[in-house]
Amino acid sequence: MISTTYRSIFLTVVIALFLGGCSKKDTGLTQSQITKLVLTAKPGNKSADAWATAIRESLQELGQPIDKEHVCAVLAVITQESGVSVSPKNRNMADILRKKISMFDSNKLLRYIIQTRLDHVAANGKTFRENMDSIASEQDFELWYHEFTSSEITKPILLVFDKDIDDLVTTIGSMQVSVKFAENYPKKPANAGGGTIREVLYTCKGGVFYGTAYMLDYRHHYDDWKYVFADFNAGRYASRNAGFQKMLSRLSRKRIDLDGDLLSYEEGNDSRSETYDTFVELLKQRGEDVDEGKIRKEFEQEKEYDFEKTDSYRILSEMYQKKYGEPIYATLPEIKLSSPKFTSRNLSTKWYAMRVKSHYIRYMRRKV
Repeated sequence: MISTTYRSIFLTVVIALFLGGCSKKDTGLTQSQITKLVLTAKPGNKSADAWATAIRESLQELGQPIDKEHVCAVLAVITQESGVSVSPKNRNMADILRKKISMFDSNKLLRYIIQTRLDHVAANGKTFRENMDSIASEQDFELWYHEFTSSEITKPILLVFDKDIDDLVTTIGSMQVSVKFAENYPKKPANAGGGTIREVLYTCKGGVFYGTAYMLDYRHHYDDWKYVFADFNAGRYASRNAGFQKMLSRLSRKRIDLDGDLLSYEEGNDSRSETYDTFVELLKQRGEDVDEGKIRKEFEQEKEYDFEKTDSYRILSEMYQKKYGEPIYATLPEIKLSSPKFTSRNLSTKWYAMRVKSHYIRYMRRKV
């Protein structure tokens, strides 16, 4: 029989162990573990610790898990977008600038002003024309452009171009995040330095923070990271909307582009689309009540989570479930990628998502 004294000691030890276990909080992967993953992505990276800190802090500040899945997902996008670089090199940036300048050759006065300015000497002792050859990144592009348009002779060029650097280079940093998104995002990163949003995006922490926010800080029900990666490339909810389009295509027996856009967009304005017209036609054929004004308003919520709560989404899902079984929540959008930043090779959002996922799988397999 255990004495009262020993029983008290035993209970005290058990309670202490229990409370200790309850108070211990899983803080996710350690700094050194994340550093190992960064080195898997880019062996020999001398700034691996800084990248690991940026990833860990960003997930923490955004209220995201610092587990292996989330760390590998963020790192996979960084790898694809920049090769783990604060300012990724892009050999096409100089050509983009030359093409922009050549657009004004037809205006003799403007051409004279630009060509004269190109032969002026920049701060580094070379002419602006010579410096164009050394433009190898978006940051190089910005620095060149700001200095080129800083003199009295070229200030009017900005007005003629009708574009400043925000229009010429819209996505920057290690995760190629939209500058406009970063400007409008309510949270700000710690330890990213001061300055403008563009300057912050060119820091290790700033680029990772805003890229991670865009990729993870929204609600969805995806069951595979590939859909998150596709949304990062094509826009939030593009995969879910493509799933809606796929159900509609099968039910209507019509081919619909799975582009993730339920309405058509041109210069920021939305209008009726093939998806919209097909949906309305399907409802009429099925004898459903059709209120086009209501449907239009519901389709305008396509970039939001709440589109899933609309009658349009519910009705189509129920139709599909009744005829084919489980509704399709998401599918990879089939969007051809086209940008002056890279040479087209029949790339698509689907290719992008699977490419990033291949990085993700590789990092997940790495023992840390």
